[in-house]
Amino acid sequence: MELTVQNVYGLLLRSKLLGLDEAKAMFARWQTEAKDAANNLAKFAAWMVQNRYVTDYQATLLARGHADGFFLNEYKILDRLGKGRMAGVYLGQHQLGQVVAIKVLPPSKAKDPNLLARFKREARLATKLKHPNIVRTFQMGQLSDLYYLVMEYLPGETLEDVLAKRQKFLPAEAVRLIYQALQGLHHIQAQGLVHRDLKPANLMLVGLSGWDTTRATLKILDIGLGRELFDETAAAQVEDGLTGEGVLLGTPDYMAPEQARDPRTADVRADIYSLGCVLYQLLAGQPPFPDTNIISQMIRHATEAPRPLKELNPAVPDGLQQVVGWMLAKDPAARYPTPERAAQALQTFLPGRPDNLAAPESDPKMRTYLTWLETEDRKRDRPSGGAIPAAKAATAPAVPAATPVTPPKTAPPTAPMPVAPPAAPTNPNQGNRPPGPHGERAGKKRSKRKGTKATLPPIPQPVVAVPVAVPVAADVELVPVAAPAPAAPPLSALWLTRRDFFAFAVGVGLGSLATVVGCGLALWLKKRNAPPQ
Repeated sequence: MELTVQNVYGLLLRSKLLGLDEAKAMFARWQTEAKDAANNLAKFAAWMVQNRYVTDYQATLLARGHADGFFLNEYKILDRLGKGRMAGVYLGQHQLGQVVAIKVLPPSKAKDPNLLARFKREARLATKLKHPNIVRTFQMGQLSDLYYLVMEYLPGETLEDVLAKRQKFLPAEAVRLIYQALQGLHHIQAQGLVHRDLKPANLMLVGLSGWDTTRATLKILDIGLGRELFDETAAAQVEDGLTGEGVLLGTPDYMAPEQARDPRTADVRADIYSLGCVLYQLLAGQPPFPDTNIISQMIRHATEAPRPLKELNPAVPDGLQQVVGWMLAKDPAARYPTPERAAQALQTFLPGRPDNLAAPESDPKMRTYLTWLETEDRKRDRPSGGAIPAAKAATAPAVPAATPVTPPKTAPPTAPMPVAPPAAPTNPNQGNRPPGPHGERAGKKRSKRKGTKATLPPIPQPVVAVPVAVPVAADVELVPVAAPAPAAPPLSALWLTRRDFFAFAVGVGLGSLATVVGCGLALWLKKRNAPPQ
């Protein structure tokens, strides 16, 4: 049955996209302005979109006969952002006006208890990440059997999109982007998490000016919430430990050798390796080991050295080649141990002091929404069972995206932190020698004079305020543990246990039985051998 203008108007009233009075006024205006075309459904739908009564996405669904599915609790669905395998990503608007991105878990995935448990667990972890170089997850929610995440909406492009247009980046430009990614990775590590799939498609660029990234902000996407959760076509690979031996977790172009062997052993150094691969690609225009065969590619990651960057991009300084080499070390112990070390090594090649970026919490338009989130969290009890709480509004100080962060005091004692010089090197091809993974500087040799060593003079550095992590209070149920029952008293003065007495009784019984059998056998033999009378 073909829908008419009156039918679509009725669907609009049922959908509650507009209030009753507003919908009536809108329809009266349409009839006045349309005149002879008042019954033209295509023109009516286009007119509603043009006058911003509904969005193009909403008008298309109304014209197809849909009146439901335009709301997820307090959020109105405005448009569909995701296409293809990630078709469950939508543009939404909170009732307070805040525009967000909503990621919906496919119903087929929600039916799997293991996937649903993973979704809830990893979503709770994602809501704890509050950093300007990480895409913020505000809330996880549920409407009937539909589960969803509310995330920061970022109008921009991924680094993968920009790479497809530009192929290569200037060294200073590439270093600035990876430096920001390392800042976000530091915050991820501070929460005890590992990303395990850092690649250009998971790095969002906000504030692009055409193809110029010199003023862009980089944000890390998909913290822990991998493709298998939201992709309808991806096979489920979820076990009790989230990953298992033999499961390939990550993207082969950017995967560390140890992660390819067993994802469960991957730590933050595997993420540093992945960012080293991304930096290599930004500078060279290709990944370190381009290959169409996944097995061959993983073997090359574990055994081969990548082609020198100088051969692919002569503008790359020698010192930057060394930093990339340390990030791409085969042995995790030979890499930078933390993102802070890698970030500080890259400071040498930054064009200037990185720009201070405002955290999402400092946006005046978002304060009302964050206050609402905090209020909703206070109304609810602590999460129990399958309840899905709203994420708390950010109260901890955010780490500036472009400010170097010193390692926490709880870090294991290692060599002194490498310090980057404040000025750019005079020779762009050689530059100041960058600090190595453990604080050493490549190319420095000890003095040949006996009893003396060649040392670097200390370089004054600006004092950087390091945010202190706010401990999160957790409710724990204290259960009294019953004291162990006292041992049974000895049954005799000889301190024999019941087991000893049982063994003794069995021995006596067997001995008696053997005696009786022996006597009986002896009598029988005696009678048999006696001469007949």
